[in-house]
Amino acid sequence: PIQIIIALVLIYRQVGNATWVGVGFMLCLVPVNGVVFSNVSKMRRKVLKYSDARVKMINEILSGIRVIKFYAWEGPFGKEVGRLREQELKALTTLAYTSAIGFSLIMLSAPIVNPILVFFTYINIESQSLNAATAFTTIALFNIMRFPFAFLPMGFLQYIQSKIALRRLSRYLDLMELTSYTVPELPKGYD
Repeated sequence: PIQIIIALVLIYRQVGNATWVGVGFMLCLVPVNGVVFSNVSKMRRKVLKYSDARVKMINEILSGIRVIKFYAWEGPFGKEVGRLREQELKALTTLAYTSAIGFSLIMLSAPIVNPILVFFTYINIESQSLNAATAFTTIALFNIMRFPFAFLPMGFLQYIQSKIALRRLSRYLDLMELTSYTVPELPKGYD
């Protein structure tokens, strides 16, 4: 954010009030970011739900493998695990596409569209024409802003994922303690 602010101040020194069009464009992207990241958060929870179901099924299969083998139930259990994998993969694919579209929208559109809007405004409101020094300096400053814009959404995504992980970990740690399953002493005759 500090790098973005410094770049905006320097852009303002180059193109004056036309900078505010760029700031307005960036502010218009904030609700888009909110929608994209809320969707990413929902999809991430969905992926975790399917992953948990698949892991739980695999654990149940592994714990009862002898019974499954004895009754030749490999096929039905394999189909169920395959169904759970398909659901998980479908949710992961949707999550990947949404993340990619959201990131490309922010990372690619803002630094390209922003200078175009600023230059168009500068040409229309300033009394002087746009010269090469002003144009290239402004483009360089917008390129400086490209990386903070790229990493800001990624930081938000990491924040969302860590928040989900901490919530899950907190729920696990808040569970009741299990009673002890060990026998303190062996019965007589088992020495």
